[in-house]
Amino acid sequence: MGQLRTRKRGATWEYSFEGAKIGGKRKPISKGGYRTKADALTAGTKAKAEYETSGRTFTPSTISLADYLDYWLENHVKKNLGHNTYLDYESKTRNHIKPALGKYRLSAIEPDIVQNWIDNVKLKGFSVSMVRNLLACLSGALEYAVIPMKFIKYNPCSYVKLGRLKESPELKIKREYICSADDWEKIMSRFPEGSSFYLPLLTSYHLGTRIGETYGLDLLTDFDFGARTCSINQQVQKEDRVWYQRPPKYESYRTVDMGSTIQKAIRKEYIKRKETMLFYGPYYLKTYVRPDGSIVQFPASETVPYREIMPLSVKENGQLLTPESFKYCARVIHNELGLVLFHSHSLRHTHGTLLAENGASPKTVMERLGHKDISTTMNRYVFNTEKMRSDAVRIFEEVTG
Repeated sequence: MGQLRTRKRGATWEYSFEGAKIGGKRKPISKGGYRTKADALTAGTKAKAEYETSGRTFTPSTISLADYLDYWLENHVKKNLGHNTYLDYESKTRNHIKPALGKYRLSAIEPDIVQNWIDNVKLKGFSVSMVRNLLACLSGALEYAVIPMKFIKYNPCSYVKLGRLKESPELKIKREYICSADDWEKIMSRFPEGSSFYLPLLTSYHLGTRIGETYGLDLLTDFDFGARTCSINQQVQKEDRVWYQRPPKYESYRTVDMGSTIQKAIRKEYIKRKETMLFYGPYYLKTYVRPDGSIVQFPASETVPYREIMPLSVKENGQLLTPESFKYCARVIHNELGLVLFHSHSLRHTHGTLLAENGASPKTVMERLGHKDISTTMNRYVFNTEKMRSDAVRIFEEVTG
């Protein structure tokens, strides 16, 4: 490329340098209007550097891993993968990868550094899936640095060995907790019909929805009482203190059949909600979704240009309830009912396991829970319960007896 030049044009200064030839002809690049020669020289130096690196603002051999991860998230993950995936990877890089490895240069990351990091991660008591996912996140970022970017020659994660992953007994017991019939009766007695948590609990138990999907259900559009189905079209997520409607995890859009119990409860809630809106009149808080997916509320007296929704769970005056609200419910179940193993996902675990125990095919359970593959269903949600073990013995005896 040609040298950077400056010249005065009237009362201002201009920079120029020679760009690549187009059609065999030289293409000068210039810009004027700068007050002083120094201003033009500074701007020209920056413009020439960006031009010669095709707009890239860093040198691959000197960029830190932390800065490269930001580049990867913004230029690949955000543009090519789902929004939920972006949030997941951003959280993993910010909370776990950058604090440990971010200070190193991208070009200096070798297998031994990654191996030492993942070995330390294993000692922190994370779940088996969390350890695997952290390594997969870093590996995906570094693979992109190899192909197509060619910032580094190989992916150091390819040489890392996870070894044997041990899950603490306490964590395994909590993860595999299944809500028994007695436990469920206690929970329903504490949060009966009319409670703010009655419908979210019932929905998760009867439909196997994730907590974000449960609170993302819209009474106006997601329930078909004629077909007796519920459509999972979105979940709610909190981003920078604002709640948004986002696609379900793994974009697992699905329609599931409803039994009579949940269908009657949803229909009853819809009728009650309409009556409550009439009672509060202009003071009732209605809920809307902006084009960017953010959820907002306004009094019924106001005219709002956004799409109205009717969330599954709200306070009597219409005030929005969210997965954060459910934390109170979980604390009560822990402290008052003594069910310390309960967590929001346990009702989803219970739903899938009850189906499997009573003969539902793995594929049916997978589709109902919205998993991306059958291994997730079998390994994480359909546990080998006492009933399953007893049934296996009974079936074998019947076949061989």
